[in-house]
This record gives sequence, C-alpha cells and structure tokens, in this order.
Amino acid sequence: MAAKTERVFRSFVKGLITEASPLTFPENASIDEQNFVLNRDGSRSRRLGIDYESLYAKTSTGLTAADIQEGKQSFHRWDTPSGNSSIAIGVVRIKDKLWFVDLLTTAPSDNLLNSGSALTISGLSNNNIETAVINNQLIIVSKDLDKPVLLSYNSTTDTVSQSTVDIKVRDIWGLDDGLADDERPATLSDEHKYNLRNQGWNENIVTKGGGDALDETFTALSVYPSNSDSWTLGKISNSSDAAYEKFDPLVLEKNSQSRYAVSRGSIIIDAFDRGSSREAGTDVTGLNSDTETGNVSTIASYAQRIFYSGIDSSVTDGDAKSPNYSGYIFFTKVVTSNTDLGKCYQEADPTDPGINDIIDSDGGTIQIPEATRIVKIASSQSSLLVFAENGVWEVYGDTNGFVATSFQASKISTNGILNANSVVNVGGNFVYWSKAGIYLLSTDSVAGRFKAESLSLTTIQSLYLNIPDIGKNNCKGFYDEKENRVRWLYNDSNDVTYTNNNYINKYTKELVYDLTLQAWYKNTFSSLASNSPYVADYIEVPGYAVSSYEQAVLVSDGNTVIDSNSDTVVTTEDLLLNRSSQFSYLTIVGTDFTISKFNNLTFKDWETEDGTGADYSSYLVTGYELFGDIMRSKQIPYIFFYFTRTEDGYTEVGSTLELDNQSSCLVQSQWNWSDSANSGKWGSQFQAYRLLRNYIPSGGGDPFDYGDGVIITKNKLRGSGKTLSLKINSEEGKDMKLLGWAYPATATSNV
Repeated sequence: MAAKTERVFRSFVKGLITEASPLTFPENASIDEQNFVLNRDGSRSRRLGIDYESLYAKTSTGLTAADIQEGKQSFHRWDTPSGNSSIAIGVVRIKDKLWFVDLLTTAPSDNLLNSGSALTISGLSNNNIETAVINNQLIIVSKDLDKPVLLSYNSTTDTVSQSTVDIKVRDIWGLDDGLADDERPATLSDEHKYNLRNQGWNENIVTKGGGDALDETFTALSVYPSNSDSWTLGKISNSSDAAYEKFDPLVLEKNSQSRYAVSRGSIIIDAFDRGSSREAGTDVTGLNSDTETGNVSTIASYAQRIFYSGIDSSVTDGDAKSPNYSGYIFFTKVVTSNTDLGKCYQEADPTDPGINDIIDSDGGTIQIPEATRIVKIASSQSSLLVFAENGVWEVYGDTNGFVATSFQASKISTNGILNANSVVNVGGNFVYWSKAGIYLLSTDSVAGRFKAESLSLTTIQSLYLNIPDIGKNNCKGFYDEKENRVRWLYNDSNDVTYTNNNYINKYTKELVYDLTLQAWYKNTFSSLASNSPYVADYIEVPGYAVSSYEQAVLVSDGNTVIDSNSDTVVTTEDLLLNRSSQFSYLTIVGTDFTISKFNNLTFKDWETEDGTGADYSSYLVTGYELFGDIMRSKQIPYIFFYFTRTEDGYTEVGSTLELDNQSSCLVQSQWNWSDSANSGKWGSQFQAYRLLRNYIPSGGGDPFDYGDGVIITKNKLRGSGKTLSLKINSEEGKDMKLLGWAYPATATSNV
C-alpha cells in the first residue's frame, strides 16, 4: 500500500547552503539563489532594483575614462567634522581626488561640500586609502603617500584643508658602527659618534675640563667611549668637591665595567627619513640616508590615540641596524592637539639620568615579530585587532585599558588576510575573508578575549573558494547595523578586462550574511547594454537626515517679520528619523559619480539612466526533499503556494486599467537530484501566483480592495522521483513575496 505524507514549508530562513550532501540537505535552505531577500519572518521577497537615489545629481570628476578605468574608487565617513554635529561628511575618493558630500541630507549626491570642489591629494595614485577620525579631523594613509594626510573642515567657510603628519620616534636602533659593545675606539667614526650622542653623550654634559665629554675622554684616555659606557658613571661623586656632578673621564674609566650596550633613544627622528633627521638632531654629518620607502597603509583610532601600520618595509641606503617595519605598529601619545598626531615616542629621554621613565600617556611602538606583513588594524571596545597575512593578533592592556606602560599581544588565529577591505566591524566583533574561508572574531564569554570561528566552512565554503583570488583580494565589506547584516561587494567575473589595473572596483555581486538568522544569500547586479553605471563601494548613511524648508515668520499680531535682507522667510532644518536603510552605493557612470540604492519598484536595475533599465532574475532552488526515504519514488499530485498580495491599485494606460505592483511566481519541479533538463526529470514551468476572484475596479483611483491579504493557490505538480527540488523564479517587472508552500506526497510500496 502506498505511503502518504504531507510537508509544509513556511520558514525558509536557513538561506544558501553549498556544503550539504544530497542525502542530508537541511530543511528550509536553498541549493542556489540570487536576488531574493531573506526575511526574518521566514518569507522571501525579491530585492528592489538598484537605481539612483531620489533627487540625485551626477558629479563630473574631470578625469579621463582611462583614469577611471585604472584608478581606485572608495567611500569613507567623517563624522562631526570640526565638532559640527549637524554635518556628517562622506568622502568620495576617485583616483587622486576627494569629494565631500553631506550625508545628513536627503540627497547626499546633490549636496556637495567644499563648494563642490574636489581636493587633490598629491602622490595619491592607484593604491587603496584608509582613514581614521580623531578630534573631529580625518587622517588618510596609503601606500602611495609618503606621509599621512590630515584633513580639517571649516564649517564657517565650507572648506576642507590638508596638511601632512610626520611620524616621529626615538631612535632605539642606532647605527652599525662596526664595534663590539664594550670596545673603546681610538678613532671616532661618524656612526659611533652618532651612537654616543643617541646614548646620552650630548654636548650639554658639564665636564671637569669644560669641553665636549667625548673629546675630554679621548684626551684623558686616548680612546673614545664605548657603546656600553654611560656618561653618568663618570660623574664626580664627592659632594665636598667643587667639581661635584661634573664629568671626569678618569672616574668613568674606574666605574664603567659593563660589557652590554646602554640605553638608546636620546635622539628623536623621523621614522621614515631617518638619516637626515639624525643629522638634523645632532652635530654629526656623513651618515647614510637610511630611508624607509614603504609607507603606512592602515590606521586606527583607539584609546585616544592614532595607530599606524601596514608597512611593506623596504630600506634605501641603510645598514645592519635599520629596522624592518613589516611587523611594527606605531602609536601616538594620548592626542590632545594636532601636534600629537605624529608623536610615537615617550616624552622622557630614556638616557636621562634623572627622569627617564615611560608613562601611561606616552606614545611608542608595538612589534609583532611573527607577523609577516600587517594588512589591517582595527579597534574594538577594549583592544586593537591586528590582521596580518599569516594570522590575527589582539593587542590589549590591563583593566585600565591600553596604556604605553602595560600592554600585550596574543595570537587569535592562524588564518590571516590579504584584503583589508574585507574586515568588517560588527558591533565590536569582526568578520573577515581569509584564504581558508570567512571568519568571525568574537569575544569569549569566559576569558573575555577574541576567538575565531569559520562562518563559511559548513555553509557556503564551495561558493567562497570558487570566487577568483582577484575577487576575494578586492572585495569590500560593510555592516548594516539596522538589519544586522554583513554585506560584501565582489566581482567573480572571468572577463579578461577585470584585472588589478582595470576596473578593480567594478562590482557585480553581493554576498550577504544575516547575523540574526546565521544565514547567507547573494545578489547580482545587472548592466545596461552600453555605458552602464556600476557599483564601486558602500556608502554608510546615518540613520537620520536633515530636511530644510522655508516658512514665514509671524509676530503675535500676525504681521510677517522682515529681516535685514528683506527676506520674509527663514530656513528651518528638521531631523528625519528612521531612514529605510543605512547604506547606499557609490556609483560610477562614465567619468561621473553619484549615489544609488535598492529603490526601484519596477524591478529594473539602472532604469533612470536610460529610461528602460536592465532586467534581473530573482530565483532560488530549494533543497532536496527526501520525505524520510531515499529508496522509493514519490508523486505529488498538487502543491499549495502562499503569497502576500502586492497589488494595491490601478493605473490608467490608454483606455484600460492596469493593476499596480503586480506579483508573479514561476515554479518548476526538479526530481531525482537532476541538474539539467536533459535528465527528463524537470517538470513544466507554471504560474503559481494567481488572483482567483474577479474584481471590477471603479476607476483609476480604485484602491483594489480585494479582501484577501494572502493569496493561496492550488497547482498540479507533474512528475515523480525519489527526491524533489523546486526552482522558483521571478517574472520581469513583477514583485514576489513568498510566504511558503505545502504539498501531500505519495510513495510507492515497492523499492
């Protein structure tokens, strides 16, 4: 006797899964899908078309098509510039130019700041930039820039100005002078003289003979001090002597018995232009230029300081003691003014015999020797995350937070990154793309430190690994706080025109992870036939906007107030809360840029650009339904579908009335794990969304009071097989809000 069963699907919330076996595929998940939004109530709906924002404007970049093709495009957010809370600046970078838009307006693309003018950053070429905000000012770093660039905004004059930041450090390395630490040479080389100056043997030492301490040492001993000699050991210690506290070489010879190098760092130098700054800080000449040609490429604001890192260290004209900055992080002292933005050193001279201690608020450096190359640094609430090619580290202080006198670094994961833009801060946790998959860093509830876990390994690992390396290495991530979703733009095209030097920020796909549902889905952007706009980055939009409007001002007797300019109105600004979304897309159109979002209700991409737009398909292929038995064939005589009705009125088209916001759902059965129609196991496609009752409208303004908010249809389902999957597809220009489906199944009695 045939066995009967019924199946109901009403919570399709597990999203896309590529890692399940055909025999163990989980319920409520899809084998493949695109352009469907995964809703938390269990339903699915088509994404809206991507199109220009309302009241948009295109801004001409003044660049050539080749500049756009070869250059980088990105977006960066700058909150409360110059302390002005009524402005949030969006910085649009295209090649070497920056534009500034007011994000607190309803149409940021049509509200440019800095009088609409671009700011050219000298030296900026085709490498990525990173930014950080501190004291309401924006700092920019890039491999292209010899020095960090500081931007300041004057809200009174609506101007953005730029300056550079010199990163200064104490010279804790010194120079290779070819001497053993305890060797006192008979001749004084430039390198050894510098080392002695850097070790505290400065020209201000008061000597018994009244001359330079180095010269007096040679006169008295016929040798110069060694790198293990501290000049303080040569101070006369007899308080009854008139020469008390003066330096005497004979006392040094008697007291100095150390064979180990003394403290260095008396001289403050430029961290990248070491040679010339050494000569500028001493009376020594003839030194190597010792120039660091690698530049800072990642930056973070944390613990009231700025942290700099991401240096592909390469030294020109250095020596054996020239530092390799690949594993270095520079951090400033606690920033109170712009002069502190480059002070990555302790204030007290470490060679001073009196005050030489480092204090909590000092700057300095952190070295992680294991890190091959630091790609990204990012701040959490209580620590600094360091993402390198070969792993991830956490830098943290004690219970008082990060201070210069007490911090440590611990390794979290061996799965490093290649792309800084893949790292997304998710409310203090972090998600990033590595070679091995997509990882989440979250704090351990017991230890309070970060731990790593893979988000892709058991869900979409195959999809992720199939993305070409160029796509993974140039993706861009974003956290949609309002929806609690992490999103990444990427390009998985095998087109030869997509290279590291060719439209590298032209994105065709979007991968979305819903943190609440712990589920994935993806979007694909369509293109117009010619001169198509394309998405280049996310634009983070505040959750509110400022709306300006004019109104007359009346006094109590009802008369209109006239101001000194003979205006009878004043402009009033209101905050518009609860924006529908907290993100838009930076969009390139030829050599112009604008802002776009998912807003097209006709389900076309880029319709505003050419009046027609590009169609896109929303589809999903459901997981394999086995009905608890993989041996027997099953038949499903009919299937019920449930939809939210979308039709809500009529539009007059000529002499006829057409329903507004129509829906459609095309369904096809796929039996026996078949992946092609050649199997003969694919059924015919049918329309599952149907309005079953006749409705006669009263005219163009009729609200289509259909009476039913949920549309239920019963449909025949042809075919048979041991397992069933459904392909659900959209129809051009029509909506779909799928609530679920259900069907009875009958299995044969024979195996």
